[in-house]
Formats: sequence, structure tokens, C-alpha cells
Amino acid sequence: MTTKELYNRITIGCCAGGQFEVEIEFRNKTYRCKSNNTLAYDCLRNNDGELVYYSSEKQALLALWSECKRANGLK
Repeated sequence: MTTKELYNRITIGCCAGGQFEVEIEFRNKTYRCKSNNTLAYDCLRNNDGELVYYSSEKQALLALWSECKRANGLK
């Protein structure tokens, strides 16, 4: 999956207290989960181009994608 496709299938809510909501579209259904992965959140919200933990935006998106699939028992 390309970065653009991931951006189209993932919605990230605002971060409050170190937790935020992730919504993914998987096989034409919507699934949600709560995430504490602020490293991925910061990587995607960082506008100055500096990547700290993840080496690319795609890597951060895949981490959130996998976390949400795991939380909803999807394979």
C-alpha cells in the first residue's frame, strides 16, 4: 500500500493526554481504536520535515494501521 493510499484510509483524531483515536477503512468497513503511539502521531503532525523515531511517514502510518487492525482482531 502506498503512502497516499494509507492517508486516504486512516483518520487520526487530536491527541489529548497522550491518547488519540485512529479510524481505518479495511475491506469497506470502518474500525476504530485508541492509540498511545505518540511517536507516530508526532511524525505525521510534524510540519518541519524532521523525522525523529520513524524513518518515513509511511512507516508511522503502517504502525497505526497495524495497531488498529490488531485492536479489532483483524487479519
